[in-house]
Amino acid sequence: MLHRPLDRPPARRARAPWPVAVTVLAGLAFVVAGIAGATGVVALVDTPGRTAATPPPAVAPSADAGAPDAGAPAPSALDLARTRTRDLPRDAAAWSGLALTALEAGRASADPALYAEAAAAARTSLTVQPCDNDLALAAQAALADAEHDFAGARSLALQALAVNPRSPVALAALTDALTELGRLDDALDTARRLDAVRPGVASFSRLSYQAELRGDLPRARTLMADAAAAATAPAQVAFARAQEGLLALAAGDATGARRALDAGRAVAPDDVALAHLAARVAVARGDTAGAAAAYAAVVARRPSPAYTAEQAEVLTAAGDPAGARAALDLARAGYALEASSGVRPEGAQVLFEADHGDPAAAVRLGREVLERSPTAGNADALAWALHRAGDDRAALPLADRALAPSRGAPATGRPAGALAHRGAIRAALGDRTGAVADLRAALAGRPRFSPAAADEARQLLDRLEARP
Repeated sequence: MLHRPLDRPPARRARAPWPVAVTVLAGLAFVVAGIAGATGVVALVDTPGRTAATPPPAVAPSADAGAPDAGAPAPSALDLARTRTRDLPRDAAAWSGLALTALEAGRASADPALYAEAAAAARTSLTVQPCDNDLALAAQAALADAEHDFAGARSLALQALAVNPRSPVALAALTDALTELGRLDDALDTARRLDAVRPGVASFSRLSYQAELRGDLPRARTLMADAAAAATAPAQVAFARAQEGLLALAAGDATGARRALDAGRAVAPDDVALAHLAARVAVARGDTAGAAAAYAAVVARRPSPAYTAEQAEVLTAAGDPAGARAALDLARAGYALEASSGVRPEGAQVLFEADHGDPAAAVRLGREVLERSPTAGNADALAWALHRAGDDRAALPLADRALAPSRGAPATGRPAGALAHRGAIRAALGDRTGAVADLRAALAGRPRFSPAAADEARQLLDRLEARP
């Protein structure tokens, strides 16, 4: 499929972004939408589907699972938003600001229970101002994205845009929803609309993700560098540099990832997203002990299923089975907490269940997820679940579908995890030539894309190549 160029018009200079609210996954999905709320509070919420949000590392980049921390609001931010609603209980914008701030606080703390507060605040805003309240509708759209209700997010974002066609929050939420609904051309058009309305971190990061999905990692990296340059707050810089570094790793450029990490830490040395990038850099360099230590620090601050599932892989590679089991238990508890708070399952959870639980249950879950969110990453997740359950014939068309958006891209532009998965599926079906091609592409220039899946892919490739 041909796509129009992702570049912004070159003659236009980027303006500094507004204070931002980036719609939540999860990836997390992760990426920054402008909000000039009356609270004056910066709320950061990430977008579904970013590379940073793809646990475990072998998952295709389009699976959404809760992106790394893009810089949580200071503890006073949520208190300030709550105080403002107490002082101005008839101020609809104050309630909308509280909704977005609570949403980000829940994401950043891996506590989706705060989503209930966000939902209540948005409803109150609409009670106070039932008509022409685009910000409350946009906040509800962002919350629906966070809960993986992408059809609902699309509907709410369109309602907000009917009131205010230039709402950055609604445009960001709509871009994320359309992406997760598999409508990539529409998502790209909406990201361009956002860029026309408010060029900056929000639009650059979403355009970057559209490029990534299509296998254009050089352009995706450039756009994230643009986002870092446009950022006006340390948390925004950290988010952009973390994404830039993860894209570099996806392309097999550990040195570039390290440069992005250093640039981010120069501005935000304690950011969790950058700590996660440091862990991933250690994995890529084969520093298992360093990666284990880095993940321990990350999980201590944000015990999300995304991070704890990755940590379990690293601990397994480090020869710590007890620690790996504890990390897996923590990931399961995290998914249970999300479910109890109304967050729907996503592709990374399907992969987690396929690899660490019941493959048959993973297939059932994967079908549900793919029906709700027909993305390439979710197709990969269901394909892998079917492979684990022994149904490779049903898995192969889904594995092909998972790689379709990046068809024609160089090997390092295609998701390593999805290539490794299809290679294993082809091998199980007796297609040695196809399996070898996929496994070589998965490992090309990025031999340690995952501490577990990369080793499995290498071992399978060695066995296939050793055959006469």
